[in-house]
Amino acid sequence: MTNKTSPNTKTFRVTPGRIARLVGLLLLLGCIVVAVVYHQDLRARVTKAFTATDEDPVPVARLIAEPFRLTVPAIGEIVGLGSTPVPTPNTPSGSLRVGWLIPEGTFVQAGDPVVRFDSTDAKLNLERQQNTLAANQERSRITTGKQTTDEKVLGLDRQDAEMQYDYVMTVLPEDETIFSKWEIIEAKIDAGFAKERVTFLNSKGRTQKRIARSDQQILAIERNQAQAEMSVAERTLGSLDLKAPSAGLILWRRDRRRDPQVGDESFGGQILVEVIDLAVLQARVYVLERDGGHLAKGQEVIIRLDAVPEKEFHGKIRSASTLAQALERNSPLKYFSCDVEILDAGIDLKRIRPGMALKGEVVLAKYDKCFVVPASAVTAKDKNNLVYVQKGSDFLARTVETGLSTHGQAVVLNGVNNGDVVALRNPFETRKLTLPDFSKGGANAGRRGGPGPGMRIEIRGR
Repeated sequence: MTNKTSPNTKTFRVTPGRIARLVGLLLLLGCIVVAVVYHQDLRARVTKAFTATDEDPVPVARLIAEPFRLTVPAIGEIVGLGSTPVPTPNTPSGSLRVGWLIPEGTFVQAGDPVVRFDSTDAKLNLERQQNTLAANQERSRITTGKQTTDEKVLGLDRQDAEMQYDYVMTVLPEDETIFSKWEIIEAKIDAGFAKERVTFLNSKGRTQKRIARSDQQILAIERNQAQAEMSVAERTLGSLDLKAPSAGLILWRRDRRRDPQVGDESFGGQILVEVIDLAVLQARVYVLERDGGHLAKGQEVIIRLDAVPEKEFHGKIRSASTLAQALERNSPLKYFSCDVEILDAGIDLKRIRPGMALKGEVVLAKYDKCFVVPASAVTAKDKNNLVYVQKGSDFLARTVETGLSTHGQAVVLNGVNNGDVVALRNPFETRKLTLPDFSKGGANAGRRGGPGPGMRIEIRGR
């Protein structure tokens, strides 16, 4: 019998591609099984591969003694050492308004005007005091005339009362045989009234004299006060023109780098301009607050002028401020200011003018012989600074003395020798890298691209 295959029956054929896919699927399945069974051992091996071991090389460097100069940058300008400030005069008003200001950089002679203040308020005050004095004098004249008139009227009244009293006493009836008792009593009453009137007018005269004297004293006080105010106003008017005390160059005194302007309020003692003696100059430099912690008098300063780029000048700090201040309004940056004496200007002094911008470096420390290493090479431990010197395959800790350091560098003065090989980091520091446990899914494990538990690095040292 002959077997025939139905035309609808599919024949399964084994091809190389199918075999390769089957082998790959089996290998993937085997890897998954191995990962599940041996995940702890694999995690430990991977962690060990990323963990620094004692066999990892420690970066080292050979020490070479060399001179080193620690500097911080500074900006500033040239100012006059022999400067004479021109202060604002003290006035009763407390402040004056600038009406005219001499341009900066003007050469002046002694006696030349440099600032004029607005005289409107002073003139109004003077006129007001003059009016007060005139009114006082007029009141004094009127009061004196009234007092004279009252005194004359009172004198006439007193004279009339005395004459009436004398008359009453002269014609006073006493004989009862001639006059009735009523007439005698009435005459005595009139005599007593006349006597009391004389006494009253005498007392009134004394009282009027005291009142007149008090009024005159009050008027005198007001008059003296008005005269004193007039004198003050006249002195104020005379002091509104500030003049140069000596010959020199005019420079403005800036408040937070803001130029003085016409219309500004200036208080007594405030300095708007100063006269610079060009024979002696100095520099005023500004150091950022973060770099100014070690500024001190006598430190060396290197000065480079934009106007004299081919030469480098040297100076020393004469004084340094103790409080950092902003140079511009609303600026977060604060600076320490230092006055620097220029030592080697020489013949170039004629080329230097106040107001010239400069860039400089303040030498905080200068070492003739020291070792400069990265800051990571020095380890602070128990108030001591340590470096690790290589001896064969081991590292020995040595206590060293350090100087002023910069950002990222440390200066070693004592404790090591020239030619020693030191570690650039703590060789006994271990870094442990903890990888996530892939066998435990997180909250977002089922979501593609979700974050895992994360990574933690621990640094330990001895």
